[in-house]
Amino acid sequence: MQFEYRLNVNDIKEANQAHSKKVLLKYYLLVMGIIIFISILPMLTQGGISLNELLISAIVPNLVLLAFIYLVIRISRNFVLSRTWNSQPGLKNEIRVEASEEALQINTELSESKMKWLIYTHWRETPNLFMVYQSNNCFNLFPKRAFGSDEQMNEFRELLRAKLPNK
Repeated sequence: MQFEYRLNVNDIKEANQAHSKKVLLKYYLLVMGIIIFISILPMLTQGGISLNELLISAIVPNLVLLAFIYLVIRISRNFVLSRTWNSQPGLKNEIRVEASEEALQINTELSESKMKWLIYTHWRETPNLFMVYQSNNCFNLFPKRAFGSDEQMNEFRELLRAKLPNK
């Protein structure tokens, strides 16, 4: 099966969001818990502090601060991804793919690669992309719009299911 496409900045943003969503949330919640614990620890060791005092003086202000930090991270991530996209003209080249039972062959104006399925570890599907991973942090993007028909897209999905675990 063969298909062609060009990536766009929305593909990069969607892949980044799908890839980093679980990891970032886990670390963010861990850091949030540590910060709140550290801020209430002195109050708890003094004793005689009610739950209302604890909420008003430590927990609520920290939650507001952490929500603000989370929003700043989300907004800045989109800005950084857009800047990265604009600074990498090679990402905008046409990509031609041949998917077979043996390998994925990916060609651009600047490169050619034929990767056997054994190099890939797993795949993930998002609303608009197939992400095929070589490791936990290295993946190829295949936009669903690249497929000429739903049948071709389903054929690619079935090939991925046959060759790799879905995570």
